[in-house]
Amino acid sequence: MCKIIKKLLCIAIISSILFAGITIWGRGGDKFRRIGEKTGGIVKKGTDRLADEADRLRDKAEAFKEKVEGWTGKKQEPEEKK
Repeated sequence: MCKIIKKLLCIAIISSILFAGITIWGRGGDKFRRIGEKTGGIVKKGTDRLADEADRLRDKAEAFKEKVEGWTGKKQEPEEKK
């Protein structure tokens, strides 16, 4: 019984990490939507929901990235050339 719970927990953790990685490096839910288009029915509904969540997370990550750039001074305004 403990082995089954341990395996399910590991699968859940790995899938969460993969989802976050695909969301951040894959630029949102486009990849999930592409999978949904190739399949149909229930899978498409699930991938659409995942894609919406991925887009939401991507937007949050972009906003956080901009805040950090502002705090650290990495984001500099381009200087006008004379």
